Amino acid sequence: MVKFLKWLDQHFEETIMVILLVVISFVMMAQIIARYIFNNSMPWPEEFCRYCYVWTVFLSVSYTIAKGNMLRVTVVMDLFPAKIQNTIRILCDLIMLALFCILFRHAVNVVGHIKNVTHEISSAMRIPMWLVYMSVLIGFALSVARMIQALIRDVRNFNVKAETTKQATLKEAQAETELASQDDRAYRDAAKGGAAL
Repeated sequence: MVKFLKWLDQHFEETIMVILLVVISFVMMAQIIARYIFNNSMPWPEEFCRYCYVWTVFLSVSYTIAKGNMLRVTVVMDLFPAKIQNTIRILCDLIMLALFCILFRHAVNVVGHIKNVTHEISSAMRIPMWLVYMSVLIGFALSVARMIQALIRDVRNFNVKAETTKQATLKEAQAETELASQDDRAYRDAAKGGAAL
């Protein structure tokens, strides 16, 4: 159970986004086949895929927080000592947490209003629109949870010097170079094997 929870913590948003993108691909392929081969397009795939994209957008917010890939200006941060960097990082975490809490509260109001007052339904699939707007609510709820995790992580690592932008860039370049050389070796080995035949 603990392993499953750990896996869920690391891959929850990623798994749902991959599933949604695979479903979008299959549905759009079915629509293309129906339209151009059978000359009979379905009315719902475009709307369905649009709503799936909306879900992936709001899930990707919490995913970027979990992976530490949010856009930020790190070059300026590298100029400060480690403790000032970590203090700024914690302050940013608190501001982002407050922002996501406010957005989550507004999302609850919007979804509740659509579900209980307007009773909107989608034009093609005829599903309740509050199900689509749940993507906003769930996305911001996950973002709040991920920001709390990030805040705890940054407080625990307050005395640890973070990797600079230059170090991260060099490490990434080195990893890409190693990967390219492995691909090159595999290509040469395959070419040698083909020549031997």
